[in-house]
Amino acid sequence: MSDNFHSEGGETRLFRAWFDEPKRTDAGPLLDAVTAIGRYRKLLTGLIERQTPECGRYTRYELWARGLTNALDELEQSVYCAARFRESVTRGQEEKMTPEERDDYRRHVYFYKNGLIRLFSILDKLGYFLNDLLKLKSERVKNKFSYFTVLRQMQHLHAEPGLCEPLQSIKNAYREPLARLREKRNMEIHLVNTEMLDDLLHIDLCRADRTYIEDLSANMDDLRQGMDMVCRTLATVFDYVHDRKKT
Repeated sequence: MSDNFHSEGGETRLFRAWFDEPKRTDAGPLLDAVTAIGRYRKLLTGLIERQTPECGRYTRYELWARGLTNALDELEQSVYCAARFRESVTRGQEEKMTPEERDDYRRHVYFYKNGLIRLFSILDKLGYFLNDLLKLKSERVKNKFSYFTVLRQMQHLHAEPGLCEPLQSIKNAYREPLARLREKRNMEIHLVNTEMLDDLLHIDLCRADRTYIEDLSANMDDLRQGMDMVCRTLATVFDYVHDRKKT
């Protein structure tokens, strides 16, 4: 775990130093997620110290939870930086931007894409954690499965309804922004697939000398909602597995 990030109510500065801002104080869904993971890790640490035959498995889960903590910190910082650099972008075409504005626009795009990829990476890591912990065998359904595959497998097996139902509710609450974010993530990773070719037909290829940018405010709103979904999902999972292990 990063020295700049604490598992419960922590503060981190890192990129905020670029903007002469104080350390972050966690609040809201982010604090809920960080606190839930921290409680689970503390529980596992106590179990590991007992040196039972299960301590190796507990150590693996503790490392998994630590990795998710760090990944969540990196996601938050990416969203924060994307939002801050977006503030300087006022023009809708790159060609009309000043050099300084163009630099901030490209910084915004970098952190936006970074946040986009990290968001789904966290969900996939969480999916593998749940698949292992709950012995769901999602790999039999799909070799390279995602968090959403795991959630469908939980429904199919009627596994842990006390966890599956709230996770499904969270997913449904963020269905639209998640769908848009997933499409952008796929475009970023895979460049173009057959379903996306239709979108390119709407571009005026005869005006390729003009580079119009997307609706940055709408993109950031989706990314923030995506981060809220991730935080709520993590808090729900780790509160549940903490109480499940405790009992």
